[in-house]
Amino acid sequence: MICTLVLVVLLGAGGIAAQDANKMKGGGMGMAGMKNDPHHKLMMAYMMTMSEFAKALRAQAIGPKAMDVESARAAVSELRHNLDAMEAARQKHMDAMSADMKANMKTMMDKMETGQTMVKEQIIALETAVQADQPDAKQVAMHANALLKHFRMMKMTPAGKKAHKKMQMKKKMKMTM
Repeated sequence: MICTLVLVVLLGAGGIAAQDANKMKGGGMGMAGMKNDPHHKLMMAYMMTMSEFAKALRAQAIGPKAMDVESARAAVSELRHNLDAMEAARQKHMDAMSADMKANMKTMMDKMETGQTMVKEQIIALETAVQADQPDAKQVAMHANALLKHFRMMKMTPAGKKAHKKMQMKKKMKMTM
């Protein structure tokens, strides 16, 4: 009888541990699972792409030559395309989350929503700016900088700190060589 009781307790503890491990691997969409979710990975890829287009746009705006309007419009068009695609992936990601997970992550999701709103506003401002025959380079640079600042802050989330530190280490190594 004692052996049976011990066996039941061990199997029960093992089952609980397996459920916790499943949540951490993504089966229960825990934090680790969320970061491994294909929709989340797509969102991060879109954000990185948007960052590159914003860098190109800023470089053009602060450069010594007048802005190439067609190139600026193409960059802004790609920013819009990536934003729309990122929002679609985000919605699919949200749809895959349980109500409990949404409740547990409400604060973080509210911050993400605020960030998305800011990104949308900057892209709308860029769309308006590049429609002019000769866009105001200062305005374009200002909005591109705001996007880049936001994307850098997004990289500084706990998951992005390690990557940021690695980049800093590489920069230091290049400077000392």
